[in-house]
Amino acid sequence: MQELMRQSGVAMLLAGLVLVAGARGSKAQTVDRIVTTEGVVSGKVTGADANEVRVEDRNGGTRQIGIDRIREVQFGGEPQELKAARTMLLRSRPADALEELAKIESADLDGAEQILLDEVEFVKAAATARAALATGVDPREAGRLVADFVAKHPGSHHTYDMQELLGDLFARAGRPDNALEAYSQLAKGPAAFKVRAAAAKAAMHLDQGKFAEALKEFEAATRIDAADDAGAAQKRGAELGRARCLAQLGKAEEAVALIQGVIKQSDPEERDVLGIAYNALGQAYRNLVGRDQDALLSFLTVDLVYNSAPDSHAEALYNLVDLWEKAANPERAREARQALESSYPGSQWARKLGAAKS
Repeated sequence: MQELMRQSGVAMLLAGLVLVAGARGSKAQTVDRIVTTEGVVSGKVTGADANEVRVEDRNGGTRQIGIDRIREVQFGGEPQELKAARTMLLRSRPADALEELAKIESADLDGAEQILLDEVEFVKAAATARAALATGVDPREAGRLVADFVAKHPGSHHTYDMQELLGDLFARAGRPDNALEAYSQLAKGPAAFKVRAAAAKAAMHLDQGKFAEALKEFEAATRIDAADDAGAAQKRGAELGRARCLAQLGKAEEAVALIQGVIKQSDPEERDVLGIAYNALGQAYRNLVGRDQDALLSFLTVDLVYNSAPDSHAEALYNLVDLWEKAANPERAREARQALESSYPGSQWARKLGAAKS
């Protein structure tokens, strides 16, 4: 009996050690998975460039998947922390992505293929850049990381995303010529990326208060021939940018009609797009006399329903503070202020609110 108990104890100890050893850096899959707009493709990633990822399937055949169809590439054997970090990045939570990356130890990457090491570098650079853009910190360090990645990995499937990020960082740093050069690289991609490039240029003009120039660029983006799902989604984003410009140029009624059309066309699952849309709708209503109640409902829709994208949620909360105060509801205004300052303390909207208080 004692021998049986001893053996049982050893077995339990070994099982515990296995669980502990597998708790970090564990591998969730043994094959690579490419998440596309149509589903998941499994196999072995054998190569990639800016325009496609090549995958060898179980039968030894090779599939070429266009970059405009790819949502995410997951590598078999990647540390669980890397997968979590990339997920956080895709969910617009760059600070959380960096926290996950920091959990990866050098031993987790022993013997890793170069493409996996490159993926770690990508997530770090992209998350640092997005965090800088979200919080308003000096963008130079983030810009260096992104520029280094682009220079070292011209054949990466992340090339276009990183060129767009580089352009955004240049725009934030007050270097519009460099930003336009980066966006022009993005325009070399498939149709959906051409729309993104034009919209990115327009967004830079919009941030600078150059509404007429921004409107011209957004209109150019909507005219690009991009009939596929990815291109259509990008065009809806460009239409929303166009609407923001119209609202600022004294055509708020036209902007409202345009935004409502985009909302009707959008898939209910396009939560980030709908968050942007309802914020734009709220802003358009704020430019119309006597429509504050409609604006309030639009921003509330983002706060309560389409709040998955941090920047959109922060923008909605910022506007709700002012609108609740105008509606003589100081308690709701205080709640919106507390939500903004606690959830998004480093955002441009929290800084803007703080500046308004001082």
